Amino acid sequence: MKILNVYRTEPDATVNKLVEIVTRDREADSFNLYDGAPDYDKLVDKIFAADQTICWW
Repeated sequence: MKILNVYRTEPDATVNKLVEIVTRDREADSFNLYDGAPDYDKLVDKIFAADQTICWW
């Protein structure tokens, strides 16, 4: 199962720990919305390539 983690803001220690737990033994990818101007076309491609998408605020 491939999981995509989408970050609205820079993750803190709690979010990093939760991501570690959720993605254990799974293929994971990430996308940062907080870095400059995000490439939304790339985000859509990543969403469709993933089995599960989690958005972190």
